[in-house]
Amino acid sequence: MNANRARTRHLNPGIREARQPRDAATAERVIAAITALLDAAGVEPELRAEVLGGAFVTEAVRPYWGSGRSAEEAHALLRHADSEMADAVEAVSPMLLGRAQARRDASETIRAIESMLGQFEQQH
Repeated sequence: MNANRARTRHLNPGIREARQPRDAATAERVIAAITALLDAAGVEPELRAEVLGGAFVTEAVRPYWGSGRSAEEAHALLRHADSEMADAVEAVSPMLLGRAQARRDASETIRAIESMLGQFEQQH
């Protein structure tokens, strides 16, 4: 078994099919592989757009974020290189930040309720 097959034998068929030489990658194959990864990871349908949005923002900014640059500097470099991509990142980012904040708020609320219930149980 060659090294590539050994690394991918545990992956499901959709992922294995997408593991071809770089020049064989097509948008359809990459989408199939990503979908297979989301399935294999058990990502719930309502979280998939959020996960993919985060991956999109990360991949768009990654070439510019490094060498001690801030997020703002990286975004400015992205805007200079590809203004349409920068616009798309700006459009998606508020949704991602809003959902992350909502999850944090929900977790804090649950902890507060559990604490109040614990105090109530101790008193009664």
